[in-house]
Amino acid sequence: MEGVLKKEMLTPAVCQKLLDSGIKKNEYVSFIHDTFDMTEKDFSVLSGISQRSLSRLKPDQEVPPQTAEVTLSVLRIFQKAQEVFGSDIQARKWLKKSNTALHGRTPLEAVKSRFGAEETLDVLTRIEYGVYS
Repeated sequence: MEGVLKKEMLTPAVCQKLLDSGIKKNEYVSFIHDTFDMTEKDFSVLSGISQRSLSRLKPDQEVPPQTAEVTLSVLRIFQKAQEVFGSDIQARKWLKKSNTALHGRTPLEAVKSRFGAEETLDVLTRIEYGVYS
């Protein structure tokens, strides 16, 4: 996942391949800290795993599939936000700010479900094309 974070665009096919191969706890934790500067506890609320369950996993064990899927959704949205806003800093700010198009939720809060992730990507696409709603 480390190489993906820096280089590869996460298409649905790439995400499926990553899900099939599994995401290790140490990759998951590294992603949380390096990309969002969030605590494991805060991100675990978004990704559907309890802090306690996460702490029981060994570094080389895989996180549950649902947690991995949400994590990849967050990463896809982060990549799109970087593209739309032109920087990591602006993308992070946007992801953590309440958004009226997402019914007052932050994009990170919205991504908890597949539908929220789709809605968030739609908002980014509208911003990219200058269609503000």
